[in-house]
Amino acid sequence: MMSRRVILLAACVNPSAALAQNVAEVQVAPPSVTIKIGERSGLLATAFDRAGNVIPTVRVIWSSNNVAVAKVDNQGTVTGVTGGVAIVEAHVGARKGQAAVQVLGAPAAATATQPPGNPPAGRPSGEVSAGTPSGSDAFAGQPAGTGPAAVLRIEPPTIYLLPSENTRASPRALKDDGTPAAPVAVAWKSLRPDIASVDQNGVIVALAPGQGTVQVTSTGGLTATAPIVVQPSDLAIQEGTPVVMSPGEVDTLHVVVPAQGGRVVSPLALQWSAADPAVARVSLTGVVTAVAPGHTTLAVSGLLQSKTIDIVVHKTVEALAVLPTSKSDVPLPIQGSVKFQVQALAADKSAVTEAQLRWTVGDTSLASFDPATGVLTGKKTGRTTLAVKGPGPGLVVIWQVRVIAAGLKLSAARVGEPLGRRFSLKASFADESGAVIGPATGVTWVSDNPQVATVAEDGTVATVAYGHTRVTATAPGGRRATGEVFVQGEIVLASSRTGGFQLYAAERSNLAQLRKVMDDPAIASEPAFSPDGSRIAFTSTRDGQPEVYLMDADGTGVSRLTNSPGLDGDASFTADGQAVVFHSQRTGHRQIFLQPITSSDAVQLTQEPADNSQPTMSPDGEMIAFVSNREGNNHIWLMAKDGSNQRALTKGQQSKESAPHFLRDGTLAYLVEQKESGRTVTQVVKSDLISGKTTPLSGTDLVINDFAVSPGGDLLGLVVAVQKNTFRVYVQPVGANGAGAPVAIPTTGAEQMVTPAFMP
Repeated sequence: MMSRRVILLAACVNPSAALAQNVAEVQVAPPSVTIKIGERSGLLATAFDRAGNVIPTVRVIWSSNNVAVAKVDNQGTVTGVTGGVAIVEAHVGARKGQAAVQVLGAPAAATATQPPGNPPAGRPSGEVSAGTPSGSDAFAGQPAGTGPAAVLRIEPPTIYLLPSENTRASPRALKDDGTPAAPVAVAWKSLRPDIASVDQNGVIVALAPGQGTVQVTSTGGLTATAPIVVQPSDLAIQEGTPVVMSPGEVDTLHVVVPAQGGRVVSPLALQWSAADPAVARVSLTGVVTAVAPGHTTLAVSGLLQSKTIDIVVHKTVEALAVLPTSKSDVPLPIQGSVKFQVQALAADKSAVTEAQLRWTVGDTSLASFDPATGVLTGKKTGRTTLAVKGPGPGLVVIWQVRVIAAGLKLSAARVGEPLGRRFSLKASFADESGAVIGPATGVTWVSDNPQVATVAEDGTVATVAYGHTRVTATAPGGRRATGEVFVQGEIVLASSRTGGFQLYAAERSNLAQLRKVMDDPAIASEPAFSPDGSRIAFTSTRDGQPEVYLMDADGTGVSRLTNSPGLDGDASFTADGQAVVFHSQRTGHRQIFLQPITSSDAVQLTQEPADNSQPTMSPDGEMIAFVSNREGNNHIWLMAKDGSNQRALTKGQQSKESAPHFLRDGTLAYLVEQKESGRTVTQVVKSDLISGKTTPLSGTDLVINDFAVSPGGDLLGLVVAVQKNTFRVYVQPVGANGAGAPVAIPTTGAEQMVTPAFMP
């Protein structure tokens, strides 16, 4: 409590000091004044806080840096003393503003000389300023140097001015080798005082249009001249319109003379003002401070001209959302490109489209960047960086870029499709490990068997006949990638029309036209497509007992996958297509195993002393559904892909469930068998594993023994017992309004059909 009283008391005792602590800026108006010797002119000082508000009651302390030229009193009234230029400053606490005061008229005569024994700092020993006027510095603007001067020069060598404009020239004392000599005392003179005047500080004032000359002479007799060109010319604001800023951002605007080499006009000769200080305020010398989001206009006047510029203040940017991520290296192929996307976001996550982004490439010999398109293009191998900076502190994102000699990769190396389909293959550049870098450009496409599938210039493939073709993409420079395309019927099933069960295929649009997939020397059944449709796993007894085999979708390239003393079958591919899950009796009871398609080593996933069979893997590859009788009846169980976390999905003594199949959306379809009014009822249902909601996919009027479902869930293949031990396959569409009418695939004689499967 005591400390608060002290603070309040201090504020009351010295309110001006408390106000001074809140001053963020001081402006003096006008920013430049021209008066004659003996004349007086008033200056006004205004204090602003951080929000741009005027602080009306503050104590202002005035001072002049050259009272021999102009002096100022406590009210800001300036009086001309002698010819020259003085800077008058208004101080409020630690803040200050200033104005340039030019006094016209003859300078006062020198009244004293510098004592020889005490030269000013930087002045050579023994050099005096005799002959220089009071208030001037004969050494002003000269760089430090050593040794005697051999030549004298003026910087700049040519001076361009507008009428009534002033600038300062500087002498340069140089040695024979062009390096700075020790500073020398100089005197200035205008050879055309009707065109321009010059004081002994080198301040030149343009008086009338024309060409004049200024001369500088050292006390040692060295002389230099510089031409002065005074001509009316249009002013321009150097910064393009509009100027886009972020709240709190500070920038400086510059006025230039385009006709005079784009030189910058001294801000002391100009005066700026803002149309709406609530959006952006500007100091009298062109320092802009963005205040709040909005649009406004700034005006600048001086030297008998005025110009305007638009200011856009956008929302404060809090974050940059970028693609690709900057957390890992970005591989970039030579002659390839990667597109970068950056979005400036406000605190509410809305896009700040006006925000200015600045891009830089670390090594432009390795890669070039186009800010208009956001595309980085590789030039030669090596490592570099791409950086983007947003408007605000900490808004910087840096990507590490690796430029490599890349290869070509297709969006699919293998794909199976039904007849009459169109799909796109995409070509991308890839690094040495095969990781995709970005889209490949300038690619040409060709199919080696257009009778099976054609390919267009953009990589669109159209299937026209059953079989196999290779589609090759060639990029500039000769890099190539090939994709295998297999055209097969959408529905594959086992049929006994030629005696033992063999695999046949059909299209949903022509169920009567079955064609044999391949000739198996024994019995083939239980087909299952890989996720890309390019392979079929099936069960065959060609080696004496049921084992799992693989083949390409067109029926070629058959190879045996499993080889065990027990019966293997009912295979289903994993989500990546690189392994299958299946059941086997090799341990006595049927158990679930997982085996890569390139290995003979199988991993057992279930260990229960019960029957576990019919596995199927979820689309994300994380879960396996299967059938188990470990609690009595056959029910659907779930487990992780490694066999852990086994738990029941369905339960009960009044029902049995079998044939689980995951759909593309992650829901699980399965067959339910239960008693209703003394009869056995079968129905295919779909379960949402998250919500637990179950939806029927089929009716209950058919005796369904087994089924398959298309990955999209729009078509069922039902294995129906038309009589005891006689099975047919019915195809039934599924829509938003329920199941349509089932249509039987035509059979001949005693032909039976079982185990249908759908191409993805």
